[in-house]
Amino acid sequence: MNVRHIYLKIEAIPNYSPVAPDDAEHHKHRLDCMRNMEHSDTTIPQTEVDRRSLDALVYHEYLDAAYTVIKNTPLIAADINEPRVERRIPGTVIYTQPGERLYIHVLNGDSKPRSLHVHGLHYGIDSDGAWPFGVQEQDGPNRSDAICPGDQWCYIFDVKEDTIGAWPFHDHHMHIEEAVKRGLFGGIVVRDPHCDKADLEVPIFFHRLTAKVGNALFDSGSLDAGDLFTFTFNQEGTFEYYCRFHPMQGRVRVTAAGPLTATINILDTPARFELDDITVGAGAVVTWNHAGNQPHTVTERSGAGLESYAINGRTFSGNTPTIVAKCGTRVRWYVFNLDLGMLWHNFHLHGQRWRWGNEWIDTRSFGPAESFVADTIVPPVILMPLPLDCACKPHEGDTHSHSSPTEEGGGHGPSHHGSEGNYRSVSETESKQSPHSSSSTSDHKQEYPSNGACSDQYGKKRKKYCLQGDFLIHCHVEMHMMEGMVAVLRATQEVELSDEELKRICYQLPTVHAHQCPEVDHHPCGGDGQDSWELLNPSPIFVVHGALLNTGHVLLFSGATESLDRVAYPLEARVWDPATKQIMPGIITLPEDLFCSGHTFLSDGRLLVIGGDTTPTGQGHSNNRCYIYTPNAANPDGGTFSPATNMTNARWYPTAVSLNDGRILAFSGGHPVAAQVEIFGGGAWAPIAGASRSFDELYPGMHLLPSGEIFYTRAGWAGANGTQTAYLTMTGPNSGNWTDYGQQQFYDRQEGMSLLMLDTTVNPVRTHLYVFGGGVSGPATARNNATAEVIEFNGGIAGAAWTRTADMNFGRTNVNAVVLPTGKILIIGGHSNGQKWSPTPVLETEIYDPAINTWTVGAPLNFPRQYHSVCILLPDGKVLAAGGVAPGTADPDQHSVELYSPGYLSLGTRPVITNAPPAVTYASIFVIETTQAADINAVVLIAPISVTHHTDAGQRYIKLPINSRTATTLETTAPAHGNIAPPGYYMLFIVDNQNVPSEARFVLIS
Repeated sequence: MNVRHIYLKIEAIPNYSPVAPDDAEHHKHRLDCMRNMEHSDTTIPQTEVDRRSLDALVYHEYLDAAYTVIKNTPLIAADINEPRVERRIPGTVIYTQPGERLYIHVLNGDSKPRSLHVHGLHYGIDSDGAWPFGVQEQDGPNRSDAICPGDQWCYIFDVKEDTIGAWPFHDHHMHIEEAVKRGLFGGIVVRDPHCDKADLEVPIFFHRLTAKVGNALFDSGSLDAGDLFTFTFNQEGTFEYYCRFHPMQGRVRVTAAGPLTATINILDTPARFELDDITVGAGAVVTWNHAGNQPHTVTERSGAGLESYAINGRTFSGNTPTIVAKCGTRVRWYVFNLDLGMLWHNFHLHGQRWRWGNEWIDTRSFGPAESFVADTIVPPVILMPLPLDCACKPHEGDTHSHSSPTEEGGGHGPSHHGSEGNYRSVSETESKQSPHSSSSTSDHKQEYPSNGACSDQYGKKRKKYCLQGDFLIHCHVEMHMMEGMVAVLRATQEVELSDEELKRICYQLPTVHAHQCPEVDHHPCGGDGQDSWELLNPSPIFVVHGALLNTGHVLLFSGATESLDRVAYPLEARVWDPATKQIMPGIITLPEDLFCSGHTFLSDGRLLVIGGDTTPTGQGHSNNRCYIYTPNAANPDGGTFSPATNMTNARWYPTAVSLNDGRILAFSGGHPVAAQVEIFGGGAWAPIAGASRSFDELYPGMHLLPSGEIFYTRAGWAGANGTQTAYLTMTGPNSGNWTDYGQQQFYDRQEGMSLLMLDTTVNPVRTHLYVFGGGVSGPATARNNATAEVIEFNGGIAGAAWTRTADMNFGRTNVNAVVLPTGKILIIGGHSNGQKWSPTPVLETEIYDPAINTWTVGAPLNFPRQYHSVCILLPDGKVLAAGGVAPGTADPDQHSVELYSPGYLSLGTRPVITNAPPAVTYASIFVIETTQAADINAVVLIAPISVTHHTDAGQRYIKLPINSRTATTLETTAPAHGNIAPPGYYMLFIVDNQNVPSEARFVLIS
């Protein structure tokens, strides 16, 4: 026999995550292309990456006896997602053939005894490796079934004709499943020398990986039908928990007073905790009753890990193997089940089949440690000849709805051309069967689909198209697939089609695309426009201030708490990352207490912060200092605060307003209330002569009108007597005067919110200034916090009056309002009665449609958003909500964070801005590139939100004209001057005829 030496070393892969196995190649991973629960944008958040992490253990193969040169041959040559060999599970697959004797030298680099147990080959008891039935070396403690740390054992195997097939190997010392669930396994493939060679060999391992379990407050372990799990909650707080096996979660809220017992049933169809949000009292005993049949766990979320259903060490498509192969390629699958628990799996291929006994199959079940071989043919991306007689909706128009032809490549092999008369069926071609691919006889000939599935025929006036189709490979236990046990065979095909054939195809041609995950909406059939709130991981800080930076990240900060009986909060800011939906790890130190400051953006995208508190407990309110926050595009959580010149007046709860030349006005703030208005142009602050006005409320609502006046809306934090609004006219660079103007319909707008909407598609510019909610003081017969009002200006300020809109469905004080790209206004949070600490939160959201003056109730919040809350429109069209108070709860200053998905995100495919200028000047004409140009109804600019205490003087919506359009471009005109759009960064959206907006591009206007 031929003798061959193989060198394996048992080695750890520290901090391995099956959804992010290799930090050096992080761009490849952290994906879930199937968009499962909590992965709707295809990305996996960092917290989940961490919860799936483990210290993996593998057999690495080396090329030398000194274990210095690692064998770096890929497991699957065509897998574009496979990590480096140093970060790969399994560590190796060994290929051999009959007539070889294998000497497998195993060096144990782990800290515990390990062994090697190989299935299927011939060996003696010295090479079985199964504790405690091995043999011991002559002069030491080392055993074949217990290789000591740092020691070696040589296992000897004979490979014969009756071993042809695929065989697993794994550790067999102690706690076998535990070791295998860390990755300590592999496979040996004995090739059949009499069988036709496959074009591509693909070893596939189905298995599970168990993450490290940290200091979870409670973890039931695996629960079976009828099992009970109890836990006593002795301390107040909110406790999140979940199942480590299935996508289900729940919450227990513990308050000072409440029931002392509760029972929660665990159900299977669908998998859920029947009561997923309960409130109990301190000392309560909560019991979980397993009322289903599938195994579940009850695991507190803060410390416990997630179990991962994996293929080749990775979980979820986009991370798991993506195997790229030409249509017609012959693939030999070596399929292993290394899940040694009580769960069975099956192997299912989409679009392919193989012979098993006397039948063709595309699914085969296999239990723990089973393996088999299957030969298939990579299917065509589209069937040829084309199904032009399909009774589907005919394609209308020209071929622009299809992908463009690729003339110079983009495929992965030779061309396969369309044919109407050169197609052969599966039964017309035969090939030898691999003896190990059948469970019965070995002399039955394998029948394969013909390469005629990619048949050739040239026609006149045809164009070449390079096609791509992703066919799933997965376990057909649906929960296992949805938990990540799924991979992809990416078939490629080249065809030649005439324009007539292309027009008659009932679908868009699936041409090669560069994106790892399909670019589809989560609700591709349009859904029903339902909105939703997604609860994110809590913030480490209490959020009072929020601002959307021109990097797309969100700056969040607070400062000390106001309450004397509470420990002061840390003086730090944090950055929220929309890509991961997480707070980033960097801590940005505040230069001093900026609690209850005012802020607005400078024209270069930096954030000016004025005033705020100065004492650790939030009392005193004597801060006249100012700071500028500078974002760091390269290191988003590494931005810095630097001092600007001081104001003359101390300002607590001030309002900052941007002017048409980029200068900033500061209004109000206390204590005492500052009547003087000051202006900042980058140097020293200067008073505005003639403009002093003592506002009854703090954080007064102020908005720059297109005609140049700064309008006062009476929205603010404290009560204001009467119903009088007013405006400030700048009579010179540092001078101005006030004019009272217009009576509102209702007495009080205390803790309401105002915002501005401008329409430049008409001349003169039409302006709507809205006020929503508020009202906790004044005569009961005169106030109504369910009301909203609007004042409309056309060109100049003359001739306008406040009018009442339709009432909201709920009264709201401490309300947030956010204008959406569609021109509708989202109303969030507040409370229905009282002021500031009222325990009457309004969880339902509402959307106001100004075009038809109607309100629609939307999805409810998970947590109250009242006093001290912020809500911020993001470039992707979602809304981030954080902070707020929740009196009488375990977290009275809310640390929870939520993400709102408006209904337009479930209405189908979104338009895409493929190109837009990063900067434009006033009144300039510029072009937006989009392949959906014909369907675009509106072009919109929205100023990034900088909000605190339901106050943002800079929030403005600006509708731009569409001057002209082509099939792929829109021509529009920038705002005429800085009174319409003060200089700075804006989000540029396009909105289609279905009222679905694109994601935004930032554009600098100056």
